[in-house]
Amino acid sequence: MAAVSGRLKWSRLVVAVVLAEVLPILVLVAVVFAYSLTPASRQPGALSPEAFAPVAGNWVGPIAGFLATLLFAWWAARRAGERPLAHGIAVGVGTALLDLGLGLLLGGAGEVHPLLLVSNSGRILAGLLGGGLASRRG
Repeated sequence: MAAVSGRLKWSRLVVAVVLAEVLPILVLVAVVFAYSLTPASRQPGALSPEAFAPVAGNWVGPIAGFLATLLFAWWAARRAGERPLAHGIAVGVGTALLDLGLGLLLGGAGEVHPLLLVSNSGRILAGLLGGGLASRRG
């Protein structure tokens, strides 16, 4: 039975990685939608919602990505048996790889923006922290 508890729970990891990638996208959509409803967005010279989205994404993406990865790494790791830290790190690395892949796929083959690297490093750190928090439960 000890061998089973030491294995990675792949279905939980996949769900955590996908949700940690989807949640920041939904937050960005909500932020841009809220901006489009504000009177400031209709002022002369104001950014259109389409122009505001990438600007907001430079803030929302890394911050919400870190928090979502932390949350879902903790969620995946809290029932991981003997390997909560491994589960947290797996979620962080998986989310960083998925985000980097999507960034390269959607951003084209051009230059990689340093913010993408910083953001994904933060996701790996968030996974480590989430796994660490899960391992501390009593």
